Amino acid sequence: MRYFGSKVSSVEKIYQIISAIIPSGSLCDPFGGIGTVGSFFKSKGYDVWTGDILTFAHYFQIARVKLNRTPLFRKLIKELQLKNYSEVVSLLNSAKPKAGWVTSEYAEQRLFFTKQNAQSIDACRLLIAKWSNKGLLSRNEKAFLLASLINSMDRVANTAGTYYAYLKKWNGKALKPFQFKPIECNPSASKIFCYHGDASSLVKLREYDVLYLDPPYNERSYAHYYHLPEAIALQKTPKTHGKSGITNNIKTISRFNRQNSVRQALVDLLEHARFRLLFFHYADNGLMSAKELRGIFQSYGKCEELSISSLGYKTAENKKKVKHHLYLITHG
Repeated sequence: MRYFGSKVSSVEKIYQIISAIIPSGSLCDPFGGIGTVGSFFKSKGYDVWTGDILTFAHYFQIARVKLNRTPLFRKLIKELQLKNYSEVVSLLNSAKPKAGWVTSEYAEQRLFFTKQNAQSIDACRLLIAKWSNKGLLSRNEKAFLLASLINSMDRVANTAGTYYAYLKKWNGKALKPFQFKPIECNPSASKIFCYHGDASSLVKLREYDVLYLDPPYNERSYAHYYHLPEAIALQKTPKTHGKSGITNNIKTISRFNRQNSVRQALVDLLEHARFRLLFFHYADNGLMSAKELRGIFQSYGKCEELSISSLGYKTAENKKKVKHHLYLITHG
């Protein structure tokens, strides 16, 4: 899934820096997003604690970080008299298209999807809801299917990477037929914990070898930019407003998105943090200045600063690189 907080372009560099100091152990990523950093460090043998306040991101973390293999779907397969998991996927891909909430709001009123693709998305969404309501899915199975649906939906979305706006003209990928494609799970012997909730609550749970903090750095609210994936994960069909069809039930706004609360949010998070290495990842044009951050970090140990270039938020016309500042704090 395209995600403006993803660290796909920089995760290798992040790993190189961290592993040179802490080559193994536990890593906490409380702003874990769709699990890019968590899944990478899992593949390198680290024990990973990952979290996010958004439900759809939490489901991605279950699918990409927590699960070592595709769920078995035993109860569903038995109830529907199927042979195996492949037939579950076949059912989702052969479901009769239905004109539901996604079709009405995001194909007929707004051009996020072609009508045909929206109806296929609605069909999958309603079928998963039916199985869930009948108690045929475990929590992990439900999370896996909904994350896979959102990921598959994103492949044919007429957007530049978020759901805050659709493109004026049909993008080539948006004209391709929708297909439900399961997320691939990554096997590992690592211990994994996926937390759904506020970052501070996860940080204070225990001591970590590496505390990797990658909070929002500007006023773009992930809850608003990814309102449609969140609604699908919540299995809700809320009322919408505006050209983007933003849902009316958004409540998960981070204190890190606000100029008047971001500093105190970081101070509060660090108050109960226990770590060997704190790795703070922030953009140079973020709400907090380098001077402010140095002032906060100086009481926690020796601070080293590095910079890397990373792909930032992009539109169809503009691919943007952002300079990111890295603060490495080790206890003295």
